[in-house]
Amino acid sequence: MARPKRFIDGLLVNWGDDLFYPPVRPTKTPTSKPLGWANIIIPDKPAAIRAQITRTTQKTPEVMVKITSKQGAGKGMVAIANHLDYISRNGKVNLEDHEGRLLNGRADVKDIKNDWAEDIPEVSKRRETINVIFSMTKGSPAAEVKEAVRDYLKQEFGGKHEYVFALHTDTDNPHVHVCIKMASIKKRSKRLNPRKNDLQRWREGFAQSLRKYGIAANATPRKTRGVTQQPLHQYQLHQSARQQHPISRKSAKPNVEAHTKEIHAWANIANVLAKSEDLSDRALAKEVVAFMAEQPIRQVGNISVQKSNVDISTPTYQPQLNNYLLELNYKK
Repeated sequence: MARPKRFIDGLLVNWGDDLFYPPVRPTKTPTSKPLGWANIIIPDKPAAIRAQITRTTQKTPEVMVKITSKQGAGKGMVAIANHLDYISRNGKVNLEDHEGRLLNGRADVKDIKNDWAEDIPEVSKRRETINVIFSMTKGSPAAEVKEAVRDYLKQEFGGKHEYVFALHTDTDNPHVHVCIKMASIKKRSKRLNPRKNDLQRWREGFAQSLRKYGIAANATPRKTRGVTQQPLHQYQLHQSARQQHPISRKSAKPNVEAHTKEIHAWANIANVLAKSEDLSDRALAKEVVAFMAEQPIRQVGNISVQKSNVDISTPTYQPQLNNYLLELNYKK
């Protein structure tokens, strides 16, 4: 029995929110904006969920947004000046600030150091700046990556925090280094204090900005994609570029319990789409199950992935797929 679009849409938003924006542990003093499709103003949330599912199942390249955690980073102007020299390659790479001004050469970099030193001590017990890397996969056009970062920084931090950024193309992955002052431009406003929620929101905002420039980009949690490999550190990427050979990544032993929630969410999304009266939804259900079949963890509790030759030209209460794909089989 086919289910109407309104019924399917409601369940998709529910499970999509659970899958793509898993809750994080609350903090005593929350500073992050809430995540979740229910809290984001989107003209057509169900369509946005479908697009996110499609990008994920088709393995659209994932963006990387990372706060560099070098010891002492941002704790006073001595450390900040060294970082500005690094990202500007001692004045050889242009910096751009929060007002769109280009900083060319050592003299301009020195000017921004002097400007920031007016309210930042040489050494501080707390971080006065935060260093963030926005990176995209190999082959992405560097100029468009920089444009996308510029647009997103203006959207997220414009009028609130001072920052400078620089594009680096010394690795296969074009990336932008950003140095952001944690103190607000408005003296009475809160200092920047990013949490896990913020990083995921920054990733999604960056990916959306890239898509505006025609670059296929996605931003999903690692568990949502069934990833068990450990990520590469920035120094490893530089090492790989210098030595001109890939670095092997260690795969963590699949933790079934850690992925239970995500696998159940994918299973429910597949079942919901398979019940739809819309043929494109049922085709998307096939993509979901095929995607699940490629994951390191393919069985959780009573959910397993098995082959099937059943067609889904009509709605069904389980995702039943053609012989070149797979289905979710609920064990009795």
